[in-house]
Amino acid sequence: MKSVQRQDQLFRFIGETGETSVETLAARFGVSVTTVRRDLDALERRKLIERTWGGARVAIPVVYTEEAFQGEAVKRAIAAAAAALVGPGMTIAISGGSTCTELARRLRGQRIKVLTNALNVALELRSTPHTRVVLTGGELNNASYELVGDLVGRSLSEYRVDMAFVGCSGLTPDFGFSMRDDPEAVAARAITQVAARVVVLADHRKVGCKTFARFAQLHEVERFITDEGLSEEWTARLAQAGLHVEKVPLLHGDDKQATTSEKGTA
Repeated sequence: MKSVQRQDQLFRFIGETGETSVETLAARFGVSVTTVRRDLDALERRKLIERTWGGARVAIPVVYTEEAFQGEAVKRAIAAAAAALVGPGMTIAISGGSTCTELARRLRGQRIKVLTNALNVALELRSTPHTRVVLTGGELNNASYELVGDLVGRSLSEYRVDMAFVGCSGLTPDFGFSMRDDPEAVAARAITQVAARVVVLADHRKVGCKTFARFAQLHEVERFITDEGLSEEWTARLAQAGLHVEKVPLLHGDDKQATTSEKGTA
């Protein structure tokens, strides 16, 4: 494995754990402690991590630093398509994650009410006229800056929203939409259950991945917005399973991108 590829994987692992040790990284990736230290030095020079005593942690919220590897253009395109679904006076819910945070940026100043379990989303919408923001309760995930766990559902039980926007870690026709860990899935499930319409936002690399905990079946989601990197085979399989797939191409006009969609017959 090339050093750049290994450094990318190290960074992702650190982002998922929040903080980890050199020894853990060496064992995880099957390399020497010396190699890990050299890779961490390289990541620190790129201002992606901070060195700690015997280890490393992410330097800034992972929802921002992950953009170095996923591509800002993909997030902007997906978020712009999602923002087009939001109109004045609507009440919406937005979960955490980098693409949902980009969506929040595009909604600043709109006359809407927003429920969210993500500190990043709330901060993007702070002090914007006409936008009311309500944060859920929950346990803080130090890596993603989301509030997660059962308390999210309990704090949302008295609310109802027009539309919910959530991210995902994986999507397959048989298992549905999933997250890497149970607290995140519990929070995402709670958000989807208070919404009249549910929209999932994720890049095409999440399709075909079955991660740890499911939060929604395909029939519970009205629309899946992704990028044009999704293959025709996967598009057809998801449509056949009844999911409305909207693929957003990346054009130079940023907000002027066109979209293509396919609707399955459930």
